[in-house]
Amino acid sequence: MREKVKTVVEFRNPYHIEPPGTLRQILSHPTQENGVIELAIFQEHRYAFFFWNKWVQKCKTPEPPCLVSLDWHQDLCYPCETEKEWLNELDLLNDADVSAFTWSKLNGLNDGQILAAAYLNLVGNIYVHCRQGNSKDAWKDEELIDKFGNAHIIRKFEEFEELESFLLNSNEEKVFFDIDLDFFVLDSGLHNGIFEFTYLKKGRIKEILHSERALMKWIFKRLEGFTIATEPEHCGGLLKSNKFLDTINQFYFKPELFSPKANWKWKNGDT
Repeated sequence: MREKVKTVVEFRNPYHIEPPGTLRQILSHPTQENGVIELAIFQEHRYAFFFWNKWVQKCKTPEPPCLVSLDWHQDLCYPCETEKEWLNELDLLNDADVSAFTWSKLNGLNDGQILAAAYLNLVGNIYVHCRQGNSKDAWKDEELIDKFGNAHIIRKFEEFEELESFLLNSNEEKVFFDIDLDFFVLDSGLHNGIFEFTYLKKGRIKEILHSERALMKWIFKRLEGFTIATEPEHCGGLLKSNKFLDTINQFYFKPELFSPKANWKWKNGDT
């Protein structure tokens, strides 16, 4: 039997460690006068776990924000018993530990980060608008009971308008907004092996995500953090992924993201 080797990584500054390849920017809050939020961008969707934890630990509020996620995939894989043991042992106040865990122990298929976060009560109820679901059962509401005994409702929506209608009539007060850029893919062709991607038209993307859209106004009013996963391999390539990221950038920000004075367009008088 192969002997297990425990690897210990010593970080130069363990208090400021983030998952590899991530970008983060502090922005003014989109609607609050003096508030601020963070936006994080990364290729691997599981890295969102790190930032949800960071923001919850910073706010120290009794109830975590709900999660609103736009994604091609559902990304709703439940943690197995081994993963629960790992999560139970994780020091959530240690950036280095959480970063290493997110990179090395969360499922590399990037489909376990949401319910791992729910298990630790880092997100509240979960609302996912996605395209993945091959049966009626795949769209049924579910419930996860976290390690503290809290119930998290998991709702999946086939149509954006269904998500919008539900949330506008909900009593959710805080939101983590999460976009996987492969949400803009209609079909990848992976099921028939031809790999011909088709995409949402830019007009439809604008219709959904425009800052004056009722759901976007609802989200921005309650926003506690914004995560974007680029996942180029699921978008048809790096340039396609970058194109969709630039679309979001053009919709919401001026100057552009990660420039020194990046800000929400409407805070500069634009729409």
